[in-house]
Amino acid sequence: MMMEGQQSFAHDRAIALAPLAARMLTIREMLANLDTLTIAGQQHLMNRVAAFIEGQVTEVPRGAGGANRRMLTEQLELLKHESGRPLPSVSAFRRRADNLLDLLNAGG
Repeated sequence: MMMEGQQSFAHDRAIALAPLAARMLTIREMLANLDTLTIAGQQHLMNRVAAFIEGQVTEVPRGAGGANRRMLTEQLELLKHESGRPLPSVSAFRRRADNLLDLLNAGG
C-alpha cells in the first residue's frame, strides 16, 4: 500500500514522463470549468485552449494523410470561430475541443 507522499511522487513522475498527456488533462480540466467564468474569462480560456490545440495540430505527422490534417484544421477553425463570437457557446466549444483532443490523443 502506498502512502500519500509516495502516491504524490508517483503522480508527479507520471506527469514528467508524459508531458503531453498531462497538458491534455489540464486542458480538459479547464474545459470542465468554463461555465464558471465570466464571458471575458470564457473567451480568454477558449483562446488559450484553441492555441494549445493549434500547436498540437501543427505537430501531426505528415504521414497522417492530407484528409486527416484537413479535417483537423477545419475543426480547429470552427473552434476558433466559436471562441471569437461575442457570446460563445460553452457547450459547443467544449464538445468540439473534447473531440479534437480525442482525435489528437488517438493519433499520438
